[in-house]
Amino acid sequence: MATTQTAPLRYAPMIQALHWSIAVLVFVQLGLGKLGEVEPGEEGSRFALHAALGVLVLALMLVRIGWRATHTVPAEPPGTTRGQALFAGALVVAFYALLLVLPMSGWTLASLEGEVVSVFGFFDLPVLPLTGGEETEKLVEEVHELAGNVMLALIALHVAAALKHHFIAKNDVLMRMLPRHGSR
Repeated sequence: MATTQTAPLRYAPMIQALHWSIAVLVFVQLGLGKLGEVEPGEEGSRFALHAALGVLVLALMLVRIGWRATHTVPAEPPGTTRGQALFAGALVVAFYALLLVLPMSGWTLASLEGEVVSVFGFFDLPVLPLTGGEETEKLVEEVHELAGNVMLALIALHVAAALKHHFIAKNDVLMRMLPRHGSR
């Protein structure tokens, strides 16, 4: 006998925690990458912090992907067109892809530079056995930077869409990703 699983009204607390933890880490990472020095060996470099936080983002994303693959998420709000649903789905896929590409390209770049990525001193990621020289290093650095810029644009779009749902469409899309407060 087959069972059907109905869509929940809200995101589960686990996915909410992953969403907001990753969001905070991404803001810190983008700030470090855009406003700070993250080149290894440079004076005042925050490379070790940037690299360790990137590994944390990667680990949390792997958990999030596993969770998402095994749990049902809330349905689109009533009145959502097929085009809007497809766009929202594409945005999720783009976020997930970038949240894998950014840490992996960072680790690749560190490896090409011969740098060990230490995760807060608890363990080190191995230097990947890569070759390619300066041209490959520049290409990976460009991919990493471009992915960060695209991430900034997607964040702006995501925030704008959440605010549009809350203030203009007046539906519960934003609220179902926020932790519950009080005795609802």
